[in-house]
Amino acid sequence: MPQQKVLIAVVILLAVLVIVLGTISYLLWSKVKKMEAEKITPKAEEIKPEDLGAGTIGEVSDQETDLPAAIFNTTGVIKEIKKDSLIAQGDGSNFEDGQQRELTLIFTAETITFEPGQKVFYKGLEGLKYLKSGMNILIDGAENIRGKTEFKINTINLIQ
Repeated sequence: MPQQKVLIAVVILLAVLVIVLGTISYLLWSKVKKMEAEKITPKAEEIKPEDLGAGTIGEVSDQETDLPAAIFNTTGVIKEIKKDSLIAQGDGSNFEDGQQRELTLIFTAETITFEPGQKVFYKGLEGLKYLKSGMNILIDGAENIRGKTEFKINTINLIQ
């Protein structure tokens, strides 16, 4: 009889243990499922051009565009050479409306002017001496040039 009581006690203990472990497993499993359901999928944040230092010229607010928020280069034709800058007719690729505009390109001590093929270059204002009206150029801005008609430039590449 004492063995029977021990056996019944062991069975009851095992049953209680199974119930406790089952309850703990269920609670953990439901908590994991709840956390998965509550996971928030991050939304792609819209980057606005003004957040990246873009200008406002040529911006069309009621129109969707594929134009990136930051633009650093464009092309143009030289119209006029000045003391520390040049005026070029830009192709409009740095404006949301795509309109060609007159650009004032400011030279700095770091500006580099490349001859075609980039084998010969001139640093700073020295490059202005080798430019002429009517030349086609690639323009690399020192800043975000989207929506801007006046900006400092890093490089000017002469196009053949």
